[in-house]
Amino acid sequence: MEYLAHVRHMNDMQEGKTLVLTIRDLNPGKHKYTARVARVQVSRTPEALAHWDKLWILSVVGLKDPQPWGMKIVEELGVTVPGKPYSDIYEVLAKL
Repeated sequence: MEYLAHVRHMNDMQEGKTLVLTIRDLNPGKHKYTARVARVQVSRTPEALAHWDKLWILSVVGLKDPQPWGMKIVEELGVTVPGKPYSDIYEVLAKL
């Protein structure tokens, strides 16, 4: 499986860390590009890249990390994020 996520700062991605991200499905089929919020564990170890899902990271301005991360979904949090419309999504995700 392959996914995409946007982060505010590339430094937010840290080896072995569990993060709350909005992930977008990149797999072919009717659910391609569907987004959902999940608590995920990320890693760049060879074991993670071989056995976990692939996660591509983009900055908020669209700069793509040239190498993928391994990602394992720890918990599905739904398709929406609680909060006010037009608020800072990254602040809301940090509170989950």
